[in-house]
Amino acid sequence: MRQIIKNREPNELALYKRLKDAIYDGPNFTEVKDKIRQSLLLEQGFLCAYCMERIDLNSMKIEHWACQHSNQEMQLEYTNLLACCKGHEGSPPKEQTCDTRKGGNALKLSPANANHRINEVINYDHQGQITSTDDEFNIQINQVLNLNKHRLKSNRLTALIMIQRELHQKIGERKRSEIQRLIDKYNQRNQHGKLPEYYGIIIHYLQRKL
Repeated sequence: MRQIIKNREPNELALYKRLKDAIYDGPNFTEVKDKIRQSLLLEQGFLCAYCMERIDLNSMKIEHWACQHSNQEMQLEYTNLLACCKGHEGSPPKEQTCDTRKGGNALKLSPANANHRINEVINYDHQGQITSTDDEFNIQINQVLNLNKHRLKSNRLTALIMIQRELHQKIGERKRSEIQRLIDKYNQRNQHGKLPEYYGIIIHYLQRKL
């Protein structure tokens, strides 16, 4: 999980919100929803807001960080919207992750809220496990989002091993400037606007090396 820098809301959403009794998934919302999907994918680098696996228009869902049922006044607020993977929809709850597992449960912190300092409170260990220095959010990572499901830990570990191998291609210690160049590299989007999958653990590892 990494901080998401929110862009301006799509014009289509801004116009829709001016309509009387405008609601999420209301009449004539399909085109607006498509624009929201595209905008969210671009600002998140085509990664799930929570687990950071690769997503696209066909494999994503729109997540309301503050759930619609309890926060109807925020249902059309773009700052409340995130792009997430489908989190094994239809599977037993123990197999579900991210928004699918979360449902209507509350989360203390949002990756899209700069005041929540996600980059500072998220940690990864050498086995690919994600934790938080905030005790309440740390519980939610496991119980609400299920982000330490075996498959996700394994995928993050694969990403970690990849960057370790890249560092070890050169004999001896890397200079700070070399590590910083790697951080810049993995923070960069490719020509299609995509960030590296599971890059959160890579950046965390490299920043500790600094």
